[in-house]
Amino acid sequence: MSKDITKNLLGALGALLLFCNPSVSEACSVPVFRYALELWPPDEYEVVLFHKGPLTEEQKQLLDKIKPLKLENASVPNMRIHEVDLKADPDPRWIKWWEENKPEKFDGAWMAIFYPASTLKITPLWAGPFTQKGLSKTFQSPARQKLAKRLQDGDSAVWILLECGNKQKDDSTKKILEERLVHLGKTLKMPELKDQDVQAGYLSIRPEDLKLGFSLLTISADDPDEKVFREILLSSEDDLKEFDEPIAFAVFGRGRAMPALVGKGINNDMIDDACTFLSGPCSCQVKRQNPGFDILTSVNWDELLEEQIERLDDKALAQAGKSPQPETTVDAKNAPAPANEASVNSVKTPSNKLEKNNQESGATPSPFMGWIIWGPAVILGAGVLVLLFGRKKA
Repeated sequence: MSKDITKNLLGALGALLLFCNPSVSEACSVPVFRYALELWPPDEYEVVLFHKGPLTEEQKQLLDKIKPLKLENASVPNMRIHEVDLKADPDPRWIKWWEENKPEKFDGAWMAIFYPASTLKITPLWAGPFTQKGLSKTFQSPARQKLAKRLQDGDSAVWILLECGNKQKDDSTKKILEERLVHLGKTLKMPELKDQDVQAGYLSIRPEDLKLGFSLLTISADDPDEKVFREILLSSEDDLKEFDEPIAFAVFGRGRAMPALVGKGINNDMIDDACTFLSGPCSCQVKRQNPGFDILTSVNWDELLEEQIERLDDKALAQAGKSPQPETTVDAKNAPAPANEASVNSVKTPSNKLEKNNQESGATPSPFMGWIIWGPAVILGAGVLVLLFGRKKA
């Protein structure tokens, strides 16, 4: 791995410690990977459609097909579309880029996809003709669907391995990742959750349903379905395409990718650092102050999270139904009269709790406690009798 790339990852984690020091503000006890899935909507990509004059009917239909669904806090896909009619009065910033980067042959419409503004990257990750064929697998692909499914199923992070085409390098790197991720899934510990963080809504599932585990997803160098996805990952840093090495990204939350590990940089120490950070407490709850960038997907993360919660609830109910119930025998003659079960269960008074504790521990009421309760009444009664007899005697 190059010194620059190592510096990028270590620098990002260093900046995180500097700006999000737990000593300055109390850290959230929810692990980073889960906090991101719960509360960090993906940043939006900027998609620019250049055309001259009105769009054709075919182009309008294609545009309607890819327009994002607007949700409360996000879009699906996570992008914004800007239409730039070069014959109208378009935004000057797009005109400048077009004049500097327009293709030699331009016929019809042309689309360019830029990273989210938060990345500060001004170079598009993809540009090409605005056609059905040109946009195939641009906003979604099989690997991204598998990625989302695994995160929904409870993976803390999914490591994406981009093979370089050298079988020996690819196989060796894959083995390192597989073995280390299994080891970390068994040995890493998550922080102890604080009640205040659960009550604040930072965790929407039961604490016992929060699990730690990592998986690996491999993408071959010549997979045509993942061409755009590879571009999204490889163009995230300026020099990644210069390496003839396997490259790995840890993806977590709602499709947020950690900085890349390259070649020999994919080793136990670097894998440990990334996984330890993701499984540790979210000391910095501000998304943009955490390392990484969001990938472009067509995933409705809110819906995915709701489905996960429902599935876990159903699983818990099913397990509760299978639990053996204690058998109790009641003498019909001495059985108490039926009570309002709802009111009995819903009201738990301190006296009931004390009585229950005494029964469970086998304790018997103290004679001294009985005297404290009935003693004043006895004394008061004796006093009344003295007064009455005293009056009669007088």
